[in-house]
Amino acid sequence: MDDHDTAVLPGWTQQKRPPAWNKRFDFADYAQTRGFLDGLTALSETSGYYPNLNFARTHVVVTISFDGDEAGPRLRDFAREADACAQRIRG
Repeated sequence: MDDHDTAVLPGWTQQKRPPAWNKRFDFADYAQTRGFLDGLTALSETSGYYPNLNFARTHVVVTISFDGDEAGPRLRDFAREADACAQRIRG
């Protein structure tokens, strides 16, 4: 898979207009949700990318938007790191 294409990573869905990837992360309770949000904050500050987030008590929907036809390696890495963060939070 080319890191410069829009191929969706496992568990992520692709939105056509505007081009983006979306994923819902479910958690057992608010403490886990908050831990994930804190992890995403740190990831965003490190990477310089800030996704759109929608959240409730036990879930977070992450939307990674990209311009044109390419997601690029930076956004693909962000999605992978978000997945890893969720796994760490869930234990």
